[in-house]
Amino acid sequence: MSDCNINTTFKNISSINNDLLLNILESNLKHYLDWAFLNIGAWFDVRISNETIYATNSHYKLLPVEDPSYIDGQVWQGIRKDWVWENGIVYHDSSPMVIGNIYVNGTPIYSGFVIDYPNGRILFDSPISTSSTVSLEYSYRFVQVYRANDAPWFNLLQYSSFRTDSLDIKQTDKGDWSIGNYHRVQMPCIIIESLPRSRSLPYELGSGSLVLEQDIMMYIFTENKNDRNKLLDIIRVQQDGVIYLYDTNRVAQDDNYALDYNGSLKPGALMYPDLVTNYAWRKCWLKNISLTELSTQHPNLHSGAARITAEIIYA
Repeated sequence: MSDCNINTTFKNISSINNDLLLNILESNLKHYLDWAFLNIGAWFDVRISNETIYATNSHYKLLPVEDPSYIDGQVWQGIRKDWVWENGIVYHDSSPMVIGNIYVNGTPIYSGFVIDYPNGRILFDSPISTSSTVSLEYSYRFVQVYRANDAPWFNLLQYSSFRTDSLDIKQTDKGDWSIGNYHRVQMPCIIIESLPRSRSLPYELGSGSLVLEQDIMMYIFTENKNDRNKLLDIIRVQQDGVIYLYDTNRVAQDDNYALDYNGSLKPGALMYPDLVTNYAWRKCWLKNISLTELSTQHPNLHSGAARITAEIIYA
């Protein structure tokens, strides 16, 4: 028999509950993209004084939505979702807005609600009249980033989510606006998916470490070619870039994710650079980036994909 050690258990695996390479990589890439887009000014501010170019409805006015998990009048959502919760961002002397007071019929409300940042909605502790006027100042991301595996059981790709003159916006019984924000993907957006294609090579003698090359696909969906081309180019020029991955398992064990189960912001929330600094895991080299166009039959859907190889030394 060989002198090599015989394995009776999994090598380099300590628990079935832990995230491994693919989940850690997808989570980090989403967080990296969210943070990096904010640092190039990819957000919009919504102020109560703003007038919408489409009239009729304004982004600062929240709308009631029927959610089977809540009583009617408890859930009020914005026209655009994915509100910015990060702080410390400065772009050309501007920063995303920090959500402060909520106004109900012109009266400021300081408590009795939860802000669900990813879904862009307010959850009241007790229902209010659905005929109320609920106003809020906030910032929302221009580009929404998703992990393919985190999608709920169905999603609706929503068109014209920047337009506020749609007659469907205030309908709660039909139309895509009647569907909760957690089931709507608004464009422009990027969907991150790990592909079943990778390669493993030995890193050094004696250690058992591996050089892992994992292919990742980033699908891009926009409503015009300009946005599609811009997002493809942004990803393309990250060729040979190096990012540091943080350990999602340690973050979860310390309960240090910024957002709670209901999408609300935790006190002392850690930003992306804080996670990379405090929970550093592995370096990741982004290489072999190639672009391709995706065919679509819809005249207002412009899509493309960026294929990326992520190289990580896995010990």
